[in-house]
Amino acid sequence: MITIDEKYKPTGERYETALAKYREFLDRIENRAEQVKKFVQWLENETSWLWSPASTRFHLNIPGGLLIHSVGVTETLLKIRDTLAPPYSDESCIIVALFHDVGKVGEENNPYYIPDPHYKGEGIKYVSNPEVTAMGIAVRSLYIVGQFIPL
Repeated sequence: MITIDEKYKPTGERYETALAKYREFLDRIENRAEQVKKFVQWLENETSWLWSPASTRFHLNIPGGLLIHSVGVTETLLKIRDTLAPPYSDESCIIVALFHDVGKVGEENNPYYIPDPHYKGEGIKYVSNPEVTAMGIAVRSLYIVGQFIPL
């Protein structure tokens, strides 16, 4: 099980709201519920999924930013799905959107983004973990999700 220092745990209303919406989206998955449940258990217990930033310098580079970002992408895709991709089910859209950036968790017990140990300023500055195998985020995302959920 992966652990995190208390000072890097996500907090605040924005994160709590995103976490609640994330759970609601997961509850809407029926056809692939068993696979998604196993995936989510692994993701939440063995990776940095619930506390990773979405990036090192740009959007949502805060603890929990990846989850906040992924929930926002899911909400947006469900709103525009009828225009862009009407034949796809809510379930498929939820799976694709929620986990589109899951490659940013890095590897099991080895987060992709880590706090910069040399940063002396306020807040947290993230850097890419040099210990994680080099691979594009999209490829890593497909690799991770594909091990659990039929795509």
